[in-house]
Amino acid sequence: MSNVLSVAIAAWETELGADAVIADAEGLRLYTPSVCASERQVVAVLKPASAEEVRRIVAVANDHKVPLYPISTGKQWGMGSRLPVRDGAAIVDLSRMNRIIEIDVQYHYAVVEPGVTQRQLLDHIAEHNLPLMLNVTGSASETSLIGNALDRGVGYFDSRVEGMSSMQVVLGNGETIRTGFGHYENAKTKNLHPPGIGPSLDGLFPQGNFGIVTSACIDLMPKPEAHMAAIIKIDAEERLPLLIDALVQLRSRGVFLTVAHVGNRERSYATLAPLLYGQLVEGGDPEGAATREKAIRMLEDGGFGPWSAAVGVLGTKAQLKLAKKEIRKSLKHFAKTMFLDDALVEKAMALGEALSFIPFVRKQWMMLRAARTVYGFTRGETTDETLKSVYWSAGDYDHLDAPNPDASNSGVLFCVPIVPACGKDVFEVADCTRETFSRHGFEAAITFNLMNTKAMEGVVSLSFDRRSGDRVAAAKACIQEMETRYLEMGYPPYRVGINSMPTVVNEDDPFWRTVRDLKKVLDPNHIISPGRFNLV
Repeated sequence: MSNVLSVAIAAWETELGADAVIADAEGLRLYTPSVCASERQVVAVLKPASAEEVRRIVAVANDHKVPLYPISTGKQWGMGSRLPVRDGAAIVDLSRMNRIIEIDVQYHYAVVEPGVTQRQLLDHIAEHNLPLMLNVTGSASETSLIGNALDRGVGYFDSRVEGMSSMQVVLGNGETIRTGFGHYENAKTKNLHPPGIGPSLDGLFPQGNFGIVTSACIDLMPKPEAHMAAIIKIDAEERLPLLIDALVQLRSRGVFLTVAHVGNRERSYATLAPLLYGQLVEGGDPEGAATREKAIRMLEDGGFGPWSAAVGVLGTKAQLKLAKKEIRKSLKHFAKTMFLDDALVEKAMALGEALSFIPFVRKQWMMLRAARTVYGFTRGETTDETLKSVYWSAGDYDHLDAPNPDASNSGVLFCVPIVPACGKDVFEVADCTRETFSRHGFEAAITFNLMNTKAMEGVVSLSFDRRSGDRVAAAKACIQEMETRYLEMGYPPYRVGINSMPTVVNEDDPFWRTVRDLKKVLDPNHIISPGRFNLV
């Protein structure tokens, strides 16, 4: 450890207390495993409990020129987990900053700190019986609301970043600012009108490295009178463009206003098969390959073909009745559609359990129990069950119930291009993805999320065994080629992992040179997340 670093660590211990500073090798090792099979040298971990302590951390970092890498809860799986882009940074772990500062029912928002998770906010809403819903993601329940929004994550109802405003930020230069109207102490509209007055600074901080966000306003949704989910299946690959274009038209006409999730067979099987497998084992089937194959056969028999979709529909009972009619009309010639609502699911679950001694009924009951996870997302629920898909896809069956993929043998990497909301373009991307993955010896799990009437978020995951050096190398080569091919095709990614910054950040581009110039003003010593979506 250099003398400069030793002095910085001593200063942080003075400011935070020794218990909030980790600098020993054993403690640091807990932060450096990564499911994306990357390695970085980390010099310390700092665990502030308040925005004021974050300000002190930044002040010490500036004094001694030690870079910082903030994380919320560190569950950026497949994109880097808790690891910085470059070696030599101190991780700022914001998970202790987990206060729900305010919830407003009338205007349906919450003001939270970066350590607040999906589960924590949902539990608070349930405990106080608030008529509100959260735009949940399909990731684990203990993921951060602010952390996910700052990397532009997409939920089951909307893009997360679109619903985040009124941020409090400790800049790299040591200043603390509030965006929007937040810097006017008596502003009654600071959480109601995001732009505020003057230039809007909110856009600087998602995927930026100019400061550390210590709180933000997160939009919630009023709980609707009624809810249902449409589960849609097609039986032929060539029908994918028809499905996409039909969903776009339905969204354009306002039949549904949520995010439609369209996944290929590999995605569906990775999500549902481990849940069925768990039920089979619980019911007495032996653990192992034979029962895993049985779970797959159940999905095949259940009609999960090359692509399926899940769409949540919210509104009044009359609106849902009309939406059901319109969805059926639009899809009836090429897709099978099943509609689920709370009453139907509850009735079917009770009936299935009562008649589970009948083999056919038991099979359908188990299928419904597995599908209920996806159904829950469409009504604003969160779960950790989806983590099983990471282990299942990587063949890491010993860790199916593990809470942390970073500590498993599984590997996963993501590509996330933005694709026009057009069946032809989506089909092209899917075809190119499968061809590229196959050439490198992998299967691609693909989801296309219709975010609005113009664009779809592609979520492409690659699973591998981290214990195999050859498979790790092949996986990284595959993702690198895939990202390059997407760019060449005109479909840039909307987020990338820590190893892929050079793929999107280019010094010849005046956009990135301008981002670098902003860094000089807001973080002149390059303290915050060097190299993250920036040239410096």
